[in-house]
Amino acid sequence: MRWYASVIVDVPTMQTDQPFSYLIPEAFAKEVQVGMRVEVPFGNGNRYIQGFVIAVAKIDQTEIEAAEFQWKELLTILDLSPVLNTELLALADEMKETTFSFKITCLQTMLPNVMKASYQKWIRLIDEVPEEILYEIFKGQDEIDWQEAEERNLLPLLMKLKKAGKVDIRYEVHKKNKIKKERWFQSKMSFERLEEERMSLRKNAVQKMRLLSLLQKINQE
Repeated sequence: MRWYASVIVDVPTMQTDQPFSYLIPEAFAKEVQVGMRVEVPFGNGNRYIQGFVIAVAKIDQTEIEAAEFQWKELLTILDLSPVLNTELLALADEMKETTFSFKITCLQTMLPNVMKASYQKWIRLIDEVPEEILYEIFKGQDEIDWQEAEERNLLPLLMKLKKAGKVDIRYEVHKKNKIKKERWFQSKMSFERLEEERMSLRKNAVQKMRLLSLLQKINQE
């Protein structure tokens, strides 16, 4: 038997507004939960995209082999625990019907603001752990960078520690300084040339008259 996940992928189109099934890697077999975000291969090119798990279930190996399509495995998890609960997932279904929106759009709307920004994730200790975990996993520190944990294949273990209340996630938002911009323009025509243009206009060309008068005023400043 294998575990698989039904995933709403981050592709807001009518054709993809439905769950897609992905086999769960053995390392995450008992850890992936409804409401978590995952990364999956999608389409003929198997491009990596994010998605939300809306269901998990078991499937027999014979069913996998008899399927008319080629099963794919999800690539990795993006959370140690669900970011959306069952109530919010049900609300997303209702919003989809009442607002005529794509389900992925409804789900993304419900995410905390920090998860919509550019951020770096850290997994930090919030309770005592055995010394071998402290020094082998966290290298004697109180937190570890998510990317490092993923590269060292530590996420399955860290998911167990999250369930046990030993670790939590800290989000470090990358702030972008807003640059104040001012628009300005300058006439390339002299005051006299503008006056000639203004005098040649028809009397009902009010807007053009105002524009030329404004350009003349700017030239004098």
